[in-house]
Amino acid sequence: EFATTSRISPIKDVDGLTPHNAGLLAMKKAALVACTPSGVMEMFDHHNIDLEGKNIVLINRSNLVGKPLYHLLLEKNATVLTCHSKTKDITKFCQLADIVITAVGDREKFILTPEMIKEGAIVIDVAISRFEGKLVGDCDYEKIIEKASFATPVPGGVGPMTVAMLLKNTITATSLGIQIGK
Repeated sequence: EFATTSRISPIKDVDGLTPHNAGLLAMKKAALVACTPSGVMEMFDHHNIDLEGKNIVLINRSNLVGKPLYHLLLEKNATVLTCHSKTKDITKFCQLADIVITAVGDREKFILTPEMIKEGAIVIDVAISRFEGKLVGDCDYEKIIEKASFATPVPGGVGPMTVAMLLKNTITATSLGIQIGK
């Protein structure tokens, strides 16, 4: 992954995944940010969800979603706990969270159930995979929405926002390229 992303020009990195842009994100200076995390943040903004002081459990540690989203959430003064496949007793952490963001993407290995979240929590399901012939996320939307105050469906939740952020990054990259070319 590093060898591949290192070869991409940072100003053409519309996915926001080069080591250069990842470093800029960590320093709060990124112009091009990974599309899915950006999409999640746009959803929070659109729905007027204030992240300051919120306890957030982020179930993912990938370079594509978890790490960039962690930095974006910190910029909004959220308290972020990153969990992953080796986290023991993940339920205990999720039950304390105001917001649970899950991006495991393997329904056979992980499913977020209503019993795992506290009443009124916000659930952002970033994952998408095929399970029993259907596109699904990490949680059963119909069940989770009964306990959550807000939840994203799969498909149709974060995915369209990812595409929108890719288009936004393409415009930003074009603008950066024009500025550098002057």
